[in-house]
Amino acid sequence: MNYVRTGAMAFTIALIAGAAVAAPLKLQPASPQPSPKAGLDVKYAWEGNPPRKIQNLSKVDHLLKKAKAGPPLKGLDYRDTEDGDPVLTFGKAYNVAADISGYIRFDSAGVYELETWSNDGLEAWVGGQQIGYVNGRQPCEANQRTEVEVPQAGWYPLKIKYFQKYGSSCLMMKWGKQGERFTWTPNDVFGR
Repeated sequence: MNYVRTGAMAFTIALIAGAAVAAPLKLQPASPQPSPKAGLDVKYAWEGNPPRKIQNLSKVDHLLKKAKAGPPLKGLDYRDTEDGDPVLTFGKAYNVAADISGYIRFDSAGVYELETWSNDGLEAWVGGQQIGYVNGRQPCEANQRTEVEVPQAGWYPLKIKYFQKYGSSCLMMKWGKQGERFTWTPNDVFGR
């Protein structure tokens, strides 16, 4: 009988702990609220042509210390390219590191799901919360889907470190408010 009670108690504690972990991440709005221009700011660093390789985010951190501003991004809708095509708005195709910053606008409060897609690695933050992380190479595919709580309508800071080693490249985002359709995030909700 003690084993049954102990097992039931352990199950209940695990269930409560799981529910606490699964709570949406609460985002912090930009303060003060900006009046941004369309798009996202980006700085680029280039490691050089192969055989040089960006393997992980640690290398990206090192490279971005000497990054230079590039043409702004239109948003986060950079579909999978062909091998050898330029990365984002940069003129090179391989070993590119990018430091992306700006804002994302939510038109209403509530719980949303956010999902980054990348080829290769990235670290993405919105409203002070990490919403995406890949520390290596991968084809253009979805990273983790993250549930976030948006406390009020408005602009929220966005920060992404991204790298593309070689082959094709992509950087995209999907979103959806709880109870609504999950779709590609439109470019007009990003500001810089």
